[in-house]
Amino acid sequence: MLIGAVGLVRHTDATPPSSYLKFFVGGDIVHDLVVAPIVALVAFFVVRRVPAIARAPLRAALFGSAVVVAIAWPGIRRYGRMRAPDNLTVQPLNYATSTLTAVGVVVAIAAVWFVVALVRSRRTPASTSQAVHRSDS
Repeated sequence: MLIGAVGLVRHTDATPPSSYLKFFVGGDIVHDLVVAPIVALVAFFVVRRVPAIARAPLRAALFGSAVVVAIAWPGIRRYGRMRAPDNLTVQPLNYATSTLTAVGVVVAIAAVWFVVALVRSRRTPASTSQAVHRSDS
């Protein structure tokens, strides 16, 4: 954070402070008025509608996917490309495909987590009842 703040102060010639102010205030407003309510609604419906065993993997998948998309958003929107359209080295990758791949990996990990939790939950009652029968004999 300190390095970022020092860079912000040192390089005001490259980008005016009003741009940073718009970015931070605009980001805060978008978060508070758009992102947070959407997240709250999704969380409300996930907690209400999904069986207890699926909640943790689903929450992790939703959170992980949201983080991936938030980090990739500038690349997906191609923000740097607008300033240097003739420079082919600025954002040469396909960020949309990469983001979908990363979200797919997050969802796959959560799916494996859910399957493992489901298998364990089905084994637990049987092993518990066997332990009770062994201690009685």
